[in-house]
Amino acid sequence: MKTCFLSYNIMSTSTGDYFITLSNKLSQDYKVIVIAGKIRDTKIKLNENIVVLKWPSVRPTTWKDFWFLFKLVQTYKPDLMISMFGFVNMFLIVGRLFGVKNRVAWIRTLSSQYAQKRYKVLRKSFIYSLATTIITNSNATKIDVANFFKIPSRKITVLPNSVKDYSSTLQGVTTDNKNLLYVGRLHSSKGIDVLIRAFSQIVKKFPIMRLDIIGQGPFLNELLDLTIALGVSNHVSFLGEKNKESVLSAYKKSYCTIIPSRSEAFGFTVIEAMSTGTCVIGANNTGIKEIIIHEETGLLFETDRSDDLVNKLETLLMDESYRNFLATSGYKRFIKYYETSYAIDRDATFFKSL
Repeated sequence: MKTCFLSYNIMSTSTGDYFITLSNKLSQDYKVIVIAGKIRDTKIKLNENIVVLKWPSVRPTTWKDFWFLFKLVQTYKPDLMISMFGFVNMFLIVGRLFGVKNRVAWIRTLSSQYAQKRYKVLRKSFIYSLATTIITNSNATKIDVANFFKIPSRKITVLPNSVKDYSSTLQGVTTDNKNLLYVGRLHSSKGIDVLIRAFSQIVKKFPIMRLDIIGQGPFLNELLDLTIALGVSNHVSFLGEKNKESVLSAYKKSYCTIIPSRSEAFGFTVIEAMSTGTCVIGANNTGIKEIIIHEETGLLFETDRSDDLVNKLETLLMDESYRNFLATSGYKRFIKYYETSYAIDRDATFFKSL
């Protein structure tokens, strides 16, 4: 039996759920070794035949981590190594040095999120060159990786992100027609200022509306000041970080979830919102526009254009039946292309073909 190494954090997140489920699927055909940075209690459990180990460091960057992985490679002689985020560097370096046949790195962020110092870009480009296969979550990310890190397109495969179908767990949550929602990091790249400016115009026509903002980040104070300056602080609630169950309930409750990002590698919040059966509006760029089919499964507005976002929101607020149509169509698209059970079969088949 072939051996597969995977490295990720075992946590109760959408990403954690995906990689745990992928590990379980691969364990039907491989001896699977999971090397985790963090190990937390999760609802989805790893199969008993999977070996779970922990890195010496939370982020494996030391000689101790190198030696740890080297000994494991010597012992198990893996045919396939799959890693993501902070585990990529060590997996690719050790895998290349000791001749592991298939070395897979998962890239889920755009280059705009990286420090742009030349030596860091060159270092990351070199690391990625050690991979035999790069996985990206959208065509936008594939193009970005090829151009920014100079990785040949033939080495890059697009496997979109996925999440579970959460709709059945939210039957008791009803839609609040007065509630709009944003979920994500509070960062200038996320376009939350555009959303708040648009919302300030919406409140003039629909004074009962409220906007909930879930998440934390360095842009919080600027956003608080903006709500005060625009006179909508009594209509906007900054709720901070919430656990997964609370976020899913918030999606389901919202009349519409807005993703106003200036760029996104994929747009996890888009499919998370769709998975609960709510309606989505997203900025017309990068990975977001690959998920939302405008006027069929949601609405797209021109990036950074608060006036266009106002128009799209007014369309939904004045036509609830159209909003419900988009929500239902979005959920159907999610089930067909982005639901975890479908994605796991697709991705496991791909890895077995390497």
